[in-house]
Amino acid sequence: GLEAKVAANPLDADQRRLLAQTYIELGQYDKGTEHLRVLHKQAPRDNPTTILLATSLMQRGTPADLNESYKLLDDAVQVNPAVAPMARLYQGDIKLKLGDAAGAVKIWKGYIGRMSAGDPRRAMFEEKIAQASGRQ
Repeated sequence: GLEAKVAANPLDADQRRLLAQTYIELGQYDKGTEHLRVLHKQAPRDNPTTILLATSLMQRGTPADLNESYKLLDDAVQVNPAVAPMARLYQGDIKLKLGDAAGAVKIWKGYIGRMSAGDPRRAMFEEKIAQASGRQ
């Protein structure tokens, strides 16, 4: 039914994003990513689309996809700095997938240095750093 809704109203970005996300959740990464690429091209500053495309590319996991995902996450932070903690966590994960544990730790340590001592998200970064440090 969702495909029919999108076909009937192709300008509805929310429905198109939902369709792409559904494809991804069903393991149809190519189909989902294709839809997200079209949406992202039409509205490159739409952060929900940018982030969903980045995470989809992370799941596909090829080096080219991972590098593209890394850049998309930087773009998302430029549009909305509030997404930086999530983006930096993911970017560290990308570095790990690319075999660069030192690069991952550098990203996480760099970001954690900007966080207040009481920020509850610090624990996520500290855990990631500890795990990745064992891989170096």
